[in-house]
Amino acid sequence: MTLKLFKVAEVCGIAELQPYVLRSWEKEFPGIGVQQVSDGQRRYRQSDIDQVLRIKQLVFGEGLTLAGARRRLEEAAPVASETLSAEETETEALGVDARKCIGDVRDGLRSLLRLLDGGSAQDAVPAVKRKRGPSRTPATFGIVPKGKRARV
Repeated sequence: MTLKLFKVAEVCGIAELQPYVLRSWEKEFPGIGVQQVSDGQRRYRQSDIDQVLRIKQLVFGEGLTLAGARRRLEEAAPVASETLSAEETETEALGVDARKCIGDVRDGLRSLLRLLDGGSAQDAVPAVKRKRGPSRTPATFGIVPKGKRARV
């Protein structure tokens, strides 16, 4: 029994999607296994079509972002192996860094909100030490107003 493979146009017709959407989802969801055949065209299995339809329902039907749809799909199909690959470990590390950055941004926005609500600048924004150096006036860079040009 041979496995039925579908062309891009067939998948787009079934899922009612534009080809560029399908290509972007291929990059975002590694589970969509694109099969390359001898003529170089992309082909899809029935399981790929099922996943595309599920992603479409999550994104367009439930209003999730692609990241939200990915999380929902991961929750539905937990990892069978308890060991993490090197790529998954790196992704986890990036997640921790991203959470820290988001927390820093959130704290900064809250401090700006306090400042706008009438708090003092000392309370709102942490002090930034300014480097003391030579004055950076336009003349420092050789820029002189039009009427004041020196004659040579």
